[in-house]
Amino acid sequence: MKRRIDVLSIMALGALVMVAGCPGGSSTNEVEQQNMAIVQQAHADLAAGDFNAFKSVISPNYIRHCQSMPPGFQELHGTEQFFAFIEEFLVTAPDYQDSLSNMIAEGDKVAYISTMTGTQTGPMGEFPASGKSFILVNIIMQRLENGKIAETWVSWDNVAFLSQLGFMP
Repeated sequence: MKRRIDVLSIMALGALVMVAGCPGGSSTNEVEQQNMAIVQQAHADLAAGDFNAFKSVISPNYIRHCQSMPPGFQELHGTEQFFAFIEEFLVTAPDYQDSLSNMIAEGDKVAYISTMTGTQTGPMGEFPASGKSFILVNIIMQRLENGKIAETWVSWDNVAFLSQLGFMP
């Protein structure tokens, strides 16, 4: 019996060493951790008002998908469209803050919940400044490529958001 345990232990140890040394073993976990850190830092930079640092981690071929947006904004292509959208949002809610939770990563994708808070002191599209505060929960998935955010999918409750601002009953 003792010999069988020793052989099984050695075989198990050998399997662990082989997996750890394979491409995609521990290095995949490192890439996923790096991707999560990039996403966290991008949100922190934007919330701190460091727009240049935020821009530095967005891929030139960036695409943003969000079904909750009005026509023409449901899919943004390239940094020019995306940065214009972000700059407009920061005029709408200059006190914007963001907290991330439930972050998970798999391969080149990072998913998480973002809870945004702010006050709409500027116009937002056709809606005038309301002066009202909001709490907006977003479910976001981002795809990273070469250390930059290349694509984003965002889902949020537009009715709840507009209701908080007084634009819906």
